[in-house]
Amino acid sequence: MVMLDGPTAEGSSYVPAIFGLAGSLIGGFIVGTVSILVARQAREAAEGAWIRDNRREIYDRLLTYAERLLHACETYKTAHGDQERAKASVESAFTNFWEVYGVVQTVAGIRLVQAVRVHAYRLWELAAGLGSTSVMGPENFNLIIKLIRDSRHDMIDAMRAELGLDTGIRPTQEINPFAGTELEEKYAQAERDRPGPWPFP
Repeated sequence: MVMLDGPTAEGSSYVPAIFGLAGSLIGGFIVGTVSILVARQAREAAEGAWIRDNRREIYDRLLTYAERLLHACETYKTAHGDQERAKASVESAFTNFWEVYGVVQTVAGIRLVQAVRVHAYRLWELAAGLGSTSVMGPENFNLIIKLIRDSRHDMIDAMRAELGLDTGIRPTQEINPFAGTELEEKYAQAERDRPGPWPFP
């Protein structure tokens, strides 16, 4: 067997080491890159899970506080006795609603944010109608209540879409809750708004 002398022979002993080192560096780079991508995906998945898990509770709070504000305004408008208590109820409901409104804007999609904004500013105008800062004036109080109920349906529809539920809950025609009973015709022929306004101030 012929032994080679010189630089070629000496250099050839380093070739496997160089390839091994290069392979280790490339492997380390790939592992590092994959680890960063996996960590990012895990973080995004955790954020997405938090949003999904908390949306139901946040939307529930929004609907609850919106209804409380609506009823507090109606009660204040018709309050004959304890005006201060009715005013405090409006102020509390107003504060609670706008606190959760801000949270909804951080977790909701664009369609829902827009629906909630319309609903929120109608509620604001309703509350403003109790004093002297209303744009629409107190004479439109009852019309604004009707529009608030309309925007509530739009808001709920957008919520259901985000939660992956069926949408289109707004009835295409008026519902008769007494359909199929002896009161069906009487209810259908009533001339006043149905259901009627809350009877107790």
